[in-house]
Amino acid sequence: TGISGEFFVAAELAKRNFQVALTLGNAKGIDLFATNQITEKVFEIEVKTLRKKPNCFTLNIQRIKPRKIYIFVYLNAMEISPDFYIITGEELLNDMKHFFGSSIGRGRETVNHGPIQEHRNRWDKLD
Repeated sequence: TGISGEFFVAAELAKRNFQVALTLGNAKGIDLFATNQITEKVFEIEVKTLRKKPNCFTLNIQRIKPRKIYIFVYLNAMEISPDFYIITGEELLNDMKHFFGSSIGRGRETVNHGPIQEHRNRWDKLD
């Protein structure tokens, strides 16, 4: 599931003229490096993938980095394109209660389905 989400995100970024490198597990906590070919900004991206919604994404709050981009992917059924939700680490850290709800401090923090909806297809965060 995880690697398929990474490939879908890489394809979306390439379609948007990003230069993309998959780490394939070689860079802890970073799944992709993406360079915006217009602005030349380089982004570290962590991809979290689930097969179907509405489920929660496991994400350790202690490992969130403000400058990293987090892309949450629902793969959906075979004939339906994946859904992408793009959130910065800074956004997650600034409103943890909103995104994580009652999972904070329970040993397995999860990003909830509802709060990420407003971040669907927010590829502009990589401009």
